[in-house]
Amino acid sequence: MSYIKTSASTNLELLAEFFYTQLDDPFANEIGEPDANGRVVYTRINEEKGAKVKGVNLEAKWIPSEFWDINAGFTVQTSEYGAPQDFNEKRFFRTPDTYGFAIINWEPRGGPWEISTSATYTGKMLVPYFGPLAEDPDSGVLKESDPFFDWSAKLTYCIDSNLADFNIFAGAKNILNSYQNDFDTGKDRDPGYIYGPVSPRMIYAGVKISNVF
Repeated sequence: MSYIKTSASTNLELLAEFFYTQLDDPFANEIGEPDANGRVVYTRINEEKGAKVKGVNLEAKWIPSEFWDINAGFTVQTSEYGAPQDFNEKRFFRTPDTYGFAIINWEPRGGPWEISTSATYTGKMLVPYFGPLAEDPDSGVLKESDPFFDWSAKLTYCIDSNLADFNIFAGAKNILNSYQNDFDTGKDRDPGYIYGPVSPRMIYAGVKISNVF
């Protein structure tokens, strides 16, 4: 379902999508028993009872004026196998049931400045852990991660010249440092226990040169 309203200077678009997907013979991981060195083999198999992914996706795009552009969306879903998998769990691992995004751009007409900010939300998800902190590392434990809110911002100054166009920019990624805080350590660590945003808080700057010729 969609709704669109426009006027001389504004535009609003709303979208609601309901989805249901039946997966036949989807891939699933079968976790083997640890060998003498403590190594665990993951075998990719096909789940004979299939899987289902269903939910709703909501999106909105609003242009309140010629200077602003706002876009956002949010999804609620369930992803489950037809039969219990490892840890007697049907739900997909490392797959959140809720996630969303928001993007705001400000670009005044004829002005040299541009400001953009964006954020992504990742809800809780199940993550298997086979490290030394588990009560039984051989059997592992199924953990539930915290939600993450990854917010970034960027400021750009544009210079047009006869020689070239210069965009001088600076910004920050993951401003709130919403990042995994329980990485496994030590020689017996679980290298597969990684989830969440790719990087912690990061500040950057640079220059982009275009239209040289």
